[in-house]
Amino acid sequence: MPKNKVNYTKLLEGVKKIIKRGDYPKFLSMVNKIKNNYSFRNTILVYVQNPNATIVKGFCDWNKLGRGVKKNPKTIFIYRPVKYKKQKAIEGQQNVNGKEEKERNNSGTIEIIEGISYKRVAVYDIGDTYIKKADKRIPILDDVLEDDTTKELYDILLEISPVPIITEEINGMGKGYYDKVNKKIILKESLSQDDKTSVLIHELCHCLYDDFAYKTERNKSEIFVESVAFLVADHFGFDTSLCSFGYITSWAENNIKEFMSLSNKIKETADEFIELIKNSKYKQEKISA
Repeated sequence: MPKNKVNYTKLLEGVKKIIKRGDYPKFLSMVNKIKNNYSFRNTILVYVQNPNATIVKGFCDWNKLGRGVKKNPKTIFIYRPVKYKKQKAIEGQQNVNGKEEKERNNSGTIEIIEGISYKRVAVYDIGDTYIKKADKRIPILDDVLEDDTTKELYDILLEISPVPIITEEINGMGKGYYDKVNKKIILKESLSQDDKTSVLIHELCHCLYDDFAYKTERNKSEIFVESVAFLVADHFGFDTSLCSFGYITSWAENNIKEFMSLSNKIKETADEFIELIKNSKYKQEKISA
């Protein structure tokens, strides 16, 4: 079996273990915690090999930050994308579509193909490093809100919402929903402040980023939205226990490949949502006041 095929199979097995153990929320917390712009898949690899990792970098990167790697560290392997460019001789003139280029030389037509391959690299958690120079430290900046309540985050969400937010009583167990037809978000009026903030994050994900056909792709839509909502809430230190993954993780366990197809979309969307909150006019006005 080709090496890449083996590695991908191991990756899928790792995801199955995370979901089966009920570790998906804990894993999502690591996505924010490791302080690296790693892909969702590389974060999975880090978690499977060291669930307690926090800040992870390669040997050279640690050295640049004035830290060395201890003897016999717990080595973590991830895959780094590497661009490549190769030439392929083709007999006779052919039309080439897409991004590929054509050049003619004495021997005929040369096709220049560009692409990306993946190289296995070793990285190490900060727990396996030591300070080499006392004047250097790891620059870690946590983007947290100014207090320990969710009211400030709630006010920012109201400010960035492209649709009206309405609070009213909702019959039944529902806490809120996004009305796509009438372009508005409804929140249950009797909810606590924390619940309102949690539900609003979820419904704004539907409003701003959810492009799935809900009638036919409900499971994909919910695991995408709830995962993004968890990452956003966790980033700002909000109690993520309000997020629910029950039937979602049950579906994911039986559809690992479909779940993996969502992985990068989840991470990229969460990053975009977090930046939208951080750059809101409301928060900028509070900072400058």
